[in-house]
Order: sequence, then structure tokens, then C-alpha cells
Amino acid sequence: MARASGVSVRALHYYDEIGLLKPAEVGANGYRYYGRAEMLRLQQILFYRELGLPLEEIRRTLDDPRFDRKAALLQHRARLEAEGQRLSRLIQTIDQTVETLEQGMEAAMQDKELFAGFSAEKQAQWEQEIETRYGDCARDAMADSKARMAAMAVVTF
Repeated sequence: MARASGVSVRALHYYDEIGLLKPAEVGANGYRYYGRAEMLRLQQILFYRELGLPLEEIRRTLDDPRFDRKAALLQHRARLEAEGQRLSRLIQTIDQTVETLEQGMEAAMQDKELFAGFSAEKQAQWEQEIETRYGDCARDAMADSKARMAAMAVVTF
């Protein structure tokens, strides 16, 4: 399982300890054996980890009797496709910026073009992480900054 999935043996042991992924069988020698059902469950775990979900939330999701593997896979696909499109926009932004820099035309790009492909959702996640890590002071500082930005007139060069 570790070799096929790229997940370390240590991680698989941990997943077993927390009830996230139990082996189909444990041999007399202590080796853990996994079948197709466990492989498919690990695939789901890895997809949810790619989306940034914590292990406990993944366990609850997968253990929910209403969990539908096919529907989950289709949702994963849609999210990954959207992320792929966003990454393509970021690559285009980089290419366009490099091209304008090479031509010495830094001002040729519109302000909005400089930031095409950046995700407002990801920015919100980062702000949430900052707030979680640094508390009320960080939240207040971000709110103050946003208020000042909203009050400013947009200046273009």
C-alpha cells in the first residue's frame, strides 16, 4: 500500500491508530494487509488532503453512512478542474508579465491584469489562518487595513 500510494508506512500506521484507515487484515507477523476497499478509501483520503481537509473531518466524512464515493469523486474532479483553470490563468499572468518586462513596457499591463488568476477564496483562507494563529489583534489589523483600502481612491499609473 505504501509503495503503490506514496504514503509512508508511518502515516498508514497513524491512519490506523486514529481509525481513518484500518487494514483489511493484520497478519501474525504484524504486517498490515489492504484490499481494494482500503485502497479506494486511501484514494479518497488523499483527495480530501489535497483539498486541505483535516484528518478528523475526512474520517467523519468517509464514515458518514450517506457518503457517496462516486459523487465525491465527481466533486473532487470539478474542484481540481477549477483549480487547473485558475493555475492556467496564473501561468498566463506570469507569461504576460515577463513579456512586458522584456519589452520594457511594465506600464502596458492593466492593474487588474497583474493579478489575474489569484484566488479571493485562497486569500480568505490565508486571512483565516492568520487570525487563528495571531488572534484578535490580527483580525482587527486586517479589518482596519480593508477599511482604509476601501476608503482610498483607486490610483492608476
